[in-house]
Amino acid sequence: MSEAYCRRVNTTRSTKARRPFALPGSAPRYAPDRPAAVGHIALTLSFDFDDHVLFGSCRTTFTAVGKPLRTLEMDADHLVIKNVRNARGKKLAFETSGGRLRIELGETLQPGKSSTVIVDYEARQPTQGIYFISPDKAYPKKPVQVWTQGQDQDAHYWFPCIDYPNAKATTEVIATVPASYFVLSNGTLVSTTSDKRAKTKTYHWKMETPHVTYLVSCVAGEFSEATELLGELPVSYYVTPGREADGARAFGKTPKMVKFFSDRIGVPYPYTKYAQIAVSDFIFGGMENTTATTQTDTTLHDARAHLDFSSDPLVAHELAHQWFGDLLTCKDWSHAWLNEGFATYFEALFREYDLGADEFDYYRLQLAARYFDEDSKEYRRPIVTNVYAEPIDLFDRHLYEKGACVLHMIRRTLGDDLWWRAINRYVNDHKLENVETIDFVRAIESVSGRNMLQFFDQWVHRGGHPDLKVTYDYDDATALATVKVEQTQDPSDGTPVYAIPLTFAFINGKTERRMTGLLEQKEQTFTFALGQRPEIFCFDPDGDVLKTTELSVPTEMLIRQAHLDKNLCARIDAIRALAKTPTSAVVDALARLLSARVFWGVAAQAAQALGTIRSERAFAALRAGRATAHPKARRAVARALGEFRGDEACAALAPMLARDASYFVEAEAALAIGKTRSKKAYDLLIKALVKDSYNEVIRRGAM
Repeated sequence: MSEAYCRRVNTTRSTKARRPFALPGSAPRYAPDRPAAVGHIALTLSFDFDDHVLFGSCRTTFTAVGKPLRTLEMDADHLVIKNVRNARGKKLAFETSGGRLRIELGETLQPGKSSTVIVDYEARQPTQGIYFISPDKAYPKKPVQVWTQGQDQDAHYWFPCIDYPNAKATTEVIATVPASYFVLSNGTLVSTTSDKRAKTKTYHWKMETPHVTYLVSCVAGEFSEATELLGELPVSYYVTPGREADGARAFGKTPKMVKFFSDRIGVPYPYTKYAQIAVSDFIFGGMENTTATTQTDTTLHDARAHLDFSSDPLVAHELAHQWFGDLLTCKDWSHAWLNEGFATYFEALFREYDLGADEFDYYRLQLAARYFDEDSKEYRRPIVTNVYAEPIDLFDRHLYEKGACVLHMIRRTLGDDLWWRAINRYVNDHKLENVETIDFVRAIESVSGRNMLQFFDQWVHRGGHPDLKVTYDYDDATALATVKVEQTQDPSDGTPVYAIPLTFAFINGKTERRMTGLLEQKEQTFTFALGQRPEIFCFDPDGDVLKTTELSVPTEMLIRQAHLDKNLCARIDAIRALAKTPTSAVVDALARLLSARVFWGVAAQAAQALGTIRSERAFAALRAGRATAHPKARRAVARALGEFRGDEACAALAPMLARDASYFVEAEAALAIGKTRSKKAYDLLIKALVKDSYNEVIRRGAM
């Protein structure tokens, strides 16, 4: 599941206001017992699209486990249960209470023996699990659709089931819809049949690989299809008619992603098809239903938006889930990072493969920044915790972004060869199974021979991260470089003093010397015999460690680092440090980065630093930087100009709002103009309200 629409956030909090993660009333949660093992679920569905009613029949085949079974309990909430019977048609007694359906089997089912129950039911105007979409007065052009959303535990709002991720079953969906509609579900399309008299069509989908109930999907409506074969694998996407070109822009790289993940994981895409369907009013960014991902139609975009917007992160994230989340599924929600942290890191890995190292490294920095923001303003928690109020509480920046950053540290610790061998071992050993974090640990240890328990104890089972103060000095008399590293994080909330392998880089001209050391104390000094004074010193030059850093390094060295270092993370570390020393030389150095032909992320960070400095010289540099080539860098320039107040700042932003090749630059300029508090701002923003744009970004910026 894409995290963008599901996290709890209050960005007004300060570090001092950090609250406990677990809400009042939270308690340790564990996966439930399984007295019955479900083997197969067959759903027969039809719909009243006018009154928003689902008519369903759910046929569940199950096996008694452990002890003789006389009753079967299933989750079923807000469903009207009409009738329950066994496979022979005999009616069975049942009762519903507290979101549970309790069925009397009418016989004693011995352990290892199987039986079947059939539940006829309705879901009337549902508000969870299944969603009917239709036009209304405010949105008369909205399409008629129905779609399901099961994660985290909402499947039982649209069919009776055992709704928890610690068990898997095969499934099939037989859905009847108006003749012009299409139905997408999991697995293989077995058949389509038409009833010309009723003007309906029935689609029969069958999923022969076991998966969990929250991944069962059904989407119906009028859609246009595009399919590309990757070998024998059909890779398809579905959009509302008329949006085919937007669909190609959004989903066109999917076959490339399938091949990349299959090759690198070493386990081919494990199902008979891969489909994506873009629906209206989807409540998340995307949902990785097995073989049939549901995507928000807001990811569909035109050619102008495509200048600096891409659906690739969303598409890659949901595709990666087909392995991490679907083929392997967390046993309980406390280990959901095995789904979401993996999918987030694998979307970054595809970016590295597709766009290069700079894009990958900058994306990692953005992931870390989002996690730091939540950690400082909201709460601090371990990645793995079973103390929560509702499962959705766990779907946050710790689960996604921090989880991805931790996986990157594992990759860098092991090296690429052992990393990919560990991933292959983990997937091969546990495919079709439910997994816990220890399963991943054991896979790493089995291929690397390394004891990973300390690493996981620090980074996964405890909250926080190291906050490091790094002080550099060089003694010409001894030719020794001294680096003092202090861990300044507060241990009172359980955050550890970390044991971290560190890399130190010393650069003269084109020669870079790298040295390593193990930080394992609260304060530690490292000494290096260099022979000559380095022109540049870099701490953790590749940015591999998840940390915050306060650098105490001579300004002239930081300026050289920002301009000359070949490592993107090192350049950005230098820019961030320079922002705290707002001299004329620093401002001029940052201005040169705006005008140079540099990676757009470097220019964007330089703009942000100038906005932080807020001097007249910084303003002049930003005004000149409006011509920077990359639209994402221009966005940053507009955002930074919004740090200044008055008519002059408003005038500098007005041309950016008036016309830019990018929707997003204009939207950012509108936001920034509002911040200037200029008397001229109101009229400019009113005029901007007439502008159409992708997802109304310009109007939203103006408002």
